[in-house]
Amino acid sequence: MTKTVHTFRLAFLSLAVAGAFGSIRPAQAQGQVQITPTAGYRTSGQLTATNRDFLEDSDIEVDKSSVFGVIVDIPFGSSGFGFEVLANRQESAFTLDPGLFDPSERLGDVEISYLQGGIYYEWGGGQVVPFISATGGITRLDPKFEDLEAEDRASASFGGGVKIFFNRNVGLRLEGRGYWTDLDARFRDDDDHRRHDSQVNEALYQGEASAGLIFAF
Repeated sequence: MTKTVHTFRLAFLSLAVAGAFGSIRPAQAQGQVQITPTAGYRTSGQLTATNRDFLEDSDIEVDKSSVFGVIVDIPFGSSGFGFEVLANRQESAFTLDPGLFDPSERLGDVEISYLQGGIYYEWGGGQVVPFISATGGITRLDPKFEDLEAEDRASASFGGGVKIFFNRNVGLRLEGRGYWTDLDARFRDDDDHRRHDSQVNEALYQGEASAGLIFAF
């Protein structure tokens, strides 16, 4: 009888310990809201501007530079799917690329801000959780030089990576993401009392690698 009671107590204690450790599993952060401040590096993007008066094309680059932002993930229960909101800003510059053997010309600074929302999916039940994400929204292009005004453009992005949880409340997010922005636009400027028309009819593509500290609750 004593042996039976001892065995029962040992089994109960084992279940209690397993339950205690199970209650703090990193994977439980998957069912929580996650706020992640991020920092990263974004590649350059290139587009072509056409001077409609002279039918000349110019290649314009958005310089590669650092980017800072925040991502919020809100899960849909325990399905692995959830709603994602991202906002970030890049301080860069427009550069005119005349060709292989000619020096590039800096046109002026530009701020590029993304505000998007979409769906993410993550899977796995361990400390390392892979994920993918697709979002859409707007890109705000804010040139810091004359003759051009800030404009909002439709944009989308697709990303993926891993979340590495240290405990149920803190983790590390490592991600790669590609961006697309619609840049079908026309610009006008006055030079010696003459108005010149320039048109951009291409999309802006950029790639980004980022990391962030996850706060889950």
